[in-house]
Amino acid sequence: MKKKLQAIALLSLFVFLPIAAKAAGLTIRLYGGGNYLRGGDLNGGLQGWTDYWKGSYRQSGYPDQAGSFNPVHFGFLGGGDLIFQLSPRFGIGLGAEYFGASKSSTLTFQSTNSNLTWTIAGKPSAVPVKASLFYFVPLGKNVTLSIHGGAGYYWAQTRLESNTVSTAPVIEYLIDAKAAGIGFHGGLGLEWKLFPKVNFLIEAVGRYASLTGFEGETTIVGSGSWKGKLYYWEATNSYLARYAYIDLLGGPPGGVAILSLREAKIDFSGICLRGGIVIRL
Repeated sequence: MKKKLQAIALLSLFVFLPIAAKAAGLTIRLYGGGNYLRGGDLNGGLQGWTDYWKGSYRQSGYPDQAGSFNPVHFGFLGGGDLIFQLSPRFGIGLGAEYFGASKSSTLTFQSTNSNLTWTIAGKPSAVPVKASLFYFVPLGKNVTLSIHGGAGYYWAQTRLESNTVSTAPVIEYLIDAKAAGIGFHGGLGLEWKLFPKVNFLIEAVGRYASLTGFEGETTIVGSGSWKGKLYYWEATNSYLARYAYIDLLGGPPGGVAILSLREAKIDFSGICLRGGIVIRL
């Protein structure tokens, strides 16, 4: 209920702010660029799974191993803003964007009689709908500094893919989960005039959006599926090694070996560098 009220409150801005602003003009910004996100429990859990399988296969008779864990951080984004100019220097912006990241880790194991390859990938993404306050500072005839900040409602999802290839057929393990929540952002940009009403934009933006409450479905290809929540925990295995885990289960895992159990928190916080065009109507 709380998340629904937050979403309604934010989306209401799209209806009432343009009316309240009595805008002196409109500005459209369209942009794209590179994105970095922290990952949070997603990277912690993927690191744990990688370490777990390395230890398990070593104990199972695969002494020769290659490969390492690659954290999920980098990706791309694209989006835009509609800015209602209260004055030449102040504006209220409403916008949306899409950003995500993707990275896979591959391990190979070799024993006397067989070879085995194991791969795991994390693919987080989000669509924030944002409200921002803009401040524009002329730095010269053709250059303007833009400063903005605000809040957004984030519809997020994450996908985990794991597969194992050996002498047997491929085993695929897939997780798809979604969540939503509030995030915050702020940025600095420079605009260069290209034409009387068109500017080129380059800016850096920081974001805070750490989301929990992911729900979805786990599928083992060819074997079945189940729905549940995305959990993060640490545990010791039979070899007394301690690992972190992230998994989507029908209920919280139990047992004396389970430590630090919580619903997984995927951290979409990060920074991005983006470029685009600004059209002043």
